[in-house]
Amino acid sequence: MIDLKTLYSNLDKSDRIILTLVVLTFFSFPIGTAPPLILIITAFVVSVASGKFFGIRKVWRESWVLPLFVFVVLPWTGLLYVPEISDVSMDYARKTHYWLYALVIALLPVDKQAISWVAKAFIAGLLVNSIFAFIQFAGLFAPPAPSGIQGYFGFGVIYSALSMYLVAAILMASFFFKSARTAGMKSFNVLLIFVFIFHISIMDGRNGYVTFFFLSPLVAMNLIGRFEWKKIILMCLVFLVCMSLSPVLKNRVASTFANLRENQQVILEHPWGKKVIDILPRFYLLRSAVDIFMEHPVIGAGTGGYRYYTEKAGGMPQSHPHSNILYMGASFGIVGLFSYMWLCWVMFKKSWQHREDIEGYFALSIMLVIFISGFFNSQIIDSGPALFFALGYGLLNHMKD
Repeated sequence: MIDLKTLYSNLDKSDRIILTLVVLTFFSFPIGTAPPLILIITAFVVSVASGKFFGIRKVWRESWVLPLFVFVVLPWTGLLYVPEISDVSMDYARKTHYWLYALVIALLPVDKQAISWVAKAFIAGLLVNSIFAFIQFAGLFAPPAPSGIQGYFGFGVIYSALSMYLVAAILMASFFFKSARTAGMKSFNVLLIFVFIFHISIMDGRNGYVTFFFLSPLVAMNLIGRFEWKKIILMCLVFLVCMSLSPVLKNRVASTFANLRENQQVILEHPWGKKVIDILPRFYLLRSAVDIFMEHPVIGAGTGGYRYYTEKAGGMPQSHPHSNILYMGASFGIVGLFSYMWLCWVMFKKSWQHREDIEGYFALSIMLVIFISGFFNSQIIDSGPALFFALGYGLLNHMKD
């Protein structure tokens, strides 16, 4: 608390307000879409009203700005050639305003200490949410059903976003374990890791399982303290054994394989019709995106064009293909794929160079969970994850060579 007081004493009033709102934004991610958006928009308004935001001219020459600019412009450009501008088209274009908030966190005159508090607030919010989810799992409280999907989500964020936040929190807890100086703090961070692992395992979300599986070696490496592949593999097996104890995960995995076995012939059929979206939606979405990309390989079908062409093809109209890669390819072609990969590469390269620092590892964690989970969900057009991605990208401005 003394460190926090010292931190605030070194900031002027407007920066204190903005930092507080940013901290609360990260704390509120598990609650839902509206709270973090309201908080960060308020921070943006304070930044503009105080004149802080106009310091943007100081960062125009930074290497991370150009890919951000291209990524934001693409959805608006896509409105010029999409066959039909729909509500979906406008919604996806308007969501680019989330990237304005990357500049809010980028322009904050704060150091590693402040960013550490931001990361800790993020973990704290997820811990509170996980405890509430465990109460639901124990049958002491009825779980919510956001968007008609029931599960042990805590306060209500559905599993596609929440599992991503949890994996990022696990990575950050392992980072804090690595840098902790006392046995008590190390033990606390280990406890956090297993609390979040258990929460992932009681949610009915395969994306969370897969994302954690791919990133668990990084967690193991931080716990071990160095790269020893045998110990890393052993630690990852411990994680998997712990997750396999969950009846929710067991049922989800079993039902997935059963569904694939029952419909293996349908998977190979061409063309896929309406019946496929009901029994094997992911395969239908994948095939539709590939077909659209092959027809419009350079600039894609435009913003919201995926919905137009899936409806035109006689299938059930779908807003997006549940994949960042497929969404960018179908919507903006090779240009879109290049823009997305460029943005991710710049974020990865910069944060990897600073992975020993809190700001670097936090940005790296956010980028990795977005990129990996983005193979199976369109995170860049989902409000919560898109904002999370944008704020993580803003941390790049705090990494000075």
